[in-house]
Amino acid sequence: MNSDPRVLLRESKMTRFQVVVTAICVGLNMVDGFDVLAISFTAPLIAREWDVDPQTLGILLSAGLAGMAMGALFISPVADVSGRRAAVIISTFLMSIGMLASAITTNVIELAACRFLTGLGVGGVLAGGNTLLAEYAPLRWRDFVISVMVVGYSIGAIFGGWISAYLIGAYGWRSAFIFGGLCSTVLLPVIILYLPDSLDFILSGKRANALARVNTVMRRLGHAELSALPDIPRAVETRAVIGVFEPRFLKGTLLIVLSYFMLMLSFYFVLSWTPKNLVDLGFSPEQGIYASVVLNVGGILGGLTFGYFASKSNARTLSPYMLVGLFLSIVAFGMLRSGLFAVMTGAFIAGFFLIGSMASLYLIVPQMYPPNVRNTGTGLAIGFGRVGAIVGPAIGGVLIAAGWDRVAYYSVLAIPVLVSAFAVRHIPFFDEHAATGSAPSVSARRVGATTP
Repeated sequence: MNSDPRVLLRESKMTRFQVVVTAICVGLNMVDGFDVLAISFTAPLIAREWDVDPQTLGILLSAGLAGMAMGALFISPVADVSGRRAAVIISTFLMSIGMLASAITTNVIELAACRFLTGLGVGGVLAGGNTLLAEYAPLRWRDFVISVMVVGYSIGAIFGGWISAYLIGAYGWRSAFIFGGLCSTVLLPVIILYLPDSLDFILSGKRANALARVNTVMRRLGHAELSALPDIPRAVETRAVIGVFEPRFLKGTLLIVLSYFMLMLSFYFVLSWTPKNLVDLGFSPEQGIYASVVLNVGGILGGLTFGYFASKSNARTLSPYMLVGLFLSIVAFGMLRSGLFAVMTGAFIAGFFLIGSMASLYLIVPQMYPPNVRNTGTGLAIGFGRVGAIVGPAIGGVLIAAGWDRVAYYSVLAIPVLVSAFAVRHIPFFDEHAATGSAPSVSARRVGATTP
C-alpha cells in the first residue's frame, strides 16, 4: 500500500485514536477557559492582599492576554518547522510552569510575569491544537470536532468558575492557580504518549524517518502500513513560516487577521464587562457571575450547533450569518436594563452567537493554507485576535468612564463584528489539489475551495 494516507484518514470513519486526539485538544482548551475565569475571580482578592490600585490590576489582567498573543504569533511557527506535536508539548510545559509559579509569587510584577508566561503557553496550544485537530479529523466529522474543541473553552470556564470559587473560599486565591497548573501538568505526559504529529506535516517535506513515522500513525489508526511514501506532486512550493505573506496568500492572511481581531475585540468586551455592567444596573455580584456562566452555557450550545450545520454545509458560508446574529444579540443585550429573566436570556443568546462565531473562524483558518504554513497562519490569526481581546475591554472602559449610555457603548463595540463578517465573506481557501493539478478531493469539493 502506497496511496496517500491523508485521503484515507479524511474519508474514513472516526477511530478510537482520533477520539483520543480530539479529547486531548478539548482538554487543553478547557484549561484556557479555566485560566481566564480563575484570574477574574482571584483579582479582587489579589488587589486586597497586595493593595493594588485598579490601573495596576488592569495591567495584571492584560498580562495573560498579551502572553497569549505573543505565544500564538511566535510559538506557532515552531509547528511548521519542527512539528505540531513539538509545539503543543512546549506550549503545555510553559503553561504548567506559569500557572504553578503564579501560586508562589509575592508581588504584582512577579505575578504579571507568570501570567505572561502562562499566556505564551496558552497561545501556542490554541494554534497547535486547532491545526492538529483539523488535520486529523475525518472530513465528515472535522467541523463538528473542531467546534467541540472550541466549546471546551466554555466548559472549562463554567467548571473552572465553580471549582475556583470553592478553592478560593477554602484555601485562598493561590489554590486556583495550583489546580490549573496541576491540570495542565497531568495533560503533559498524556500528550507525550498519545498525541501524534500530523500526517500533513510529516509528508509536507523531507522529514527524518518519514515512512516509519507515517506507519506509526497508520497502526494507531488501525490501517495497513505503507510500503513506500506516496508520491505527492507539488507544483508550487511554499516557504515555511513566511509563506503566509506570499502574494497568493496575502489577501487571505490580511482578511483572517482582521476578522479575528474584530471578533475578539467585541467578544472579550462582552465577556469582561458583563458582570460589572449588571452590578452597576442593580443586580447582585452573584447574579453578575451567574450571567457569565449562563453566557458560556449558551456558548456551548452555539458552538455545537454551528459545528453540526457546518458539517452539513460549510463554515465560510454560515459564518457571516452567525456574525450578523452576534451583532444583533450584543446590541439587544445592551438594551436590557432590568428583569433577571430577560437579562439571563439575553446573556444566553449572546453566548450562543459569541462561541458559535468563534468556532466558525477556528474552522475556516486551517483551510486557508498548505501544510507547511498552516500553523503559522493559524497562530497569526489567533495572535492578533488576542490583541483585539486586550483592546476591546480597554475601549469599553474608556467609553463607560466617559459616561456613555449602555446601549450606545454596546452598539459601538458590536460594530467590529460586522467588519469581521465582511472579511470572512471574502477569504479565499487553499485548494491543494487545484494547485498541483490533481483531481479535487471530497474535502475541496465540499468547502467550495478556490485556489488563491
